[in-house]
Amino acid sequence: LPMDRPILTITHRIEFSAAHRMDNPSLSPERNLEIFGPCNRIHGHNYVVEASLTGPVNPETGMVANLVDLMGIMQEEIFEQLDHQFLNEVSWLGKIVVSAETLAVAIWERLAAREKELGAPLTLVRVFESEANSAEYRGPSQN
Repeated sequence: LPMDRPILTITHRIEFSAAHRMDNPSLSPERNLEIFGPCNRIHGHNYVVEASLTGPVNPETGMVANLVDLMGIMQEEIFEQLDHQFLNEVSWLGKIVVSAETLAVAIWERLAAREKELGAPLTLVRVFESEANSAEYRGPSQN
């Protein structure tokens, strides 16, 4: 990349409300309760998801990528799929234990599948399940 084109990261944030239950179906109810405590019951969060793209600033547009594209894809792939849902029953989440961590990876996979439409590489997905707790995933190449 030319040295005169600074590399920046842009981020869009969305919020959705959903319920989940921390539960591993391969474990006994007693073991699930022991591991997950009160989170083993169905409960909800107001989740916040941030997705970041990184790349050089296009001198013609002054942008790394068009945030409108990222906003639209996040609306389709995250908000419309997850808002007011019981996450344990969302088909593309499979049979995972639904935590902020596993949700971050699953959302990364949804957004990465549409990376060509994003206009710049996806470099971070961060999921906040509360103001105090979050998980971030920087993709398979960072692990």
